[in-house]
Amino acid sequence: MKTKLTNPRTLLAVLFLAFVTLFVSVQHKKRIIVTFDYDFGLHPACSLTVTKNCIKQFNVYEIAADGRIKLFSLPVPGGAAGIVKGITGTSPRIVLPAGEHIVAVTAESAEGFESNPGACTTQIQVKR
Repeated sequence: MKTKLTNPRTLLAVLFLAFVTLFVSVQHKKRIIVTFDYDFGLHPACSLTVTKNCIKQFNVYEIAADGRIKLFSLPVPGGAAGIVKGITGTSPRIVLPAGEHIVAVTAESAEGFESNPGACTTQIQVKR
């Protein structure tokens, strides 16, 4: 059985349904920008000559009731030594539902160990 969709009301209903489906399925992606300070006097940054007991990168997490979710990583700034202020990283576009979120930054060593995520946290508010 073939049905013609030439009735303007039928076409309008189909287009409306398609629009609503598209609207519901499209999720808004956001970028998160983190800025923090780090003291490389405790553990130096990894380099070509320092490859052990050093900081190779920073990881950014969302802290949730059921654990943490890694959002992105950022490299250690080149030539980092002592206290470095204003280390900044930007996430790729990610889906975050509207509401409050806790974001944490950890330092990861060359051996894969990470600092306490509770040591560097902030609360953000995501709007629609």
